[in-house]
Amino acid sequence: MAWWALGALLLLSAAISWFLTPLVLRLARRYRTFDTFDPRKIHTRRVPRLGGVAIFCAVSIGLLIALLASYGGWLHMQAFESTLVPAIYVGLCGFFFIGFFDDLRSLPALPRLIAQLVVATATVLLSGAGGVRITAAFGHALHIAPWQQVALTVLWIVGVANTFNWIDGLDGLAGGVACISALAFLTLALLHPALPYSALTGALSIVLVGSLLGFLPYNFFPARIFLGDGGAFSLGYLLAVISVVGLFKQAAVISMVLPITVLALPIGDTAFAIIRRLVKGKSPFTPDARHIHHRILSLVSRTYRERLPAEQLTRIEEKFIQRRAHRDTVLWLYTVCLLLAGLAIWLGR
Repeated sequence: MAWWALGALLLLSAAISWFLTPLVLRLARRYRTFDTFDPRKIHTRRVPRLGGVAIFCAVSIGLLIALLASYGGWLHMQAFESTLVPAIYVGLCGFFFIGFFDDLRSLPALPRLIAQLVVATATVLLSGAGGVRITAAFGHALHIAPWQQVALTVLWIVGVANTFNWIDGLDGLAGGVACISALAFLTLALLHPALPYSALTGALSIVLVGSLLGFLPYNFFPARIFLGDGGAFSLGYLLAVISVVGLFKQAAVISMVLPITVLALPIGDTAFAIIRRLVKGKSPFTPDARHIHHRILSLVSRTYRERLPAEQLTRIEEKFIQRRAHRDTVLWLYTVCLLLAGLAIWLGR
């Protein structure tokens, strides 16, 4: 992988996302596609929720240019890597439009999940036996049948896609965590350029990082536009695919540990949410305000309030505390994600 080619992809994807986001913002306001108010949500004002459109367009153009660059010889992507791009893009379109329609019409959880399973299965099958597929477990110590490979990969893709939708509860949180995770996958690909699919992993990661860098200035607190389900599903899908083609195909046992370590924050939050709801006798899809970001936000807000006597806590100070706690919670979770990414990179060496 040429450094200048990766740098060009990064700048181009960031520029496209940065340019498109204000246009999407205006369209969303014009057609009044605002996020709904809910007791479990943090925001108290109307914010458009179609930011994923800008990211999807930036990633689409970036992938097209990466594909053209590989055929032109500027990006050293092997032929079998280039043929995977269309199959991966089909899945990206499927997950984005499922989320996009959910943003517009609020789809029920079960039909949405079934649609995701269908799209993920189509992606795995279209990519072929050596494509987007987990072919073995624990460093090839455990060989699994072809149908098990498909099922395991589909569950991984759908699971990771939904973790980013569930963690998208604070301004800039899901986008920032996805950006850090993609940077970790990019670093691991650069550390092992001789491994299969390293060029494809690098191209996918750098395009995703660039698209997020152009979007996050509009999404960080106080957000002017939200990712929406279309954006969150797209981020989770791409990171799941990157981890499959870039890490799960390695022969070392550590190949299973690395992607789980990088994505430990959203995966852990989702796992605890499902267990918590099942223990209470509720459906795993029942939304609540007990995610990790809700808990930390509540803890940080309470800590800041305790520094002021109750009789001195004015309405303006309460609003300032909420804003500061929101920002600091996101930054704290960024730090956790950075530490996990650093650990994965250290192990991946």
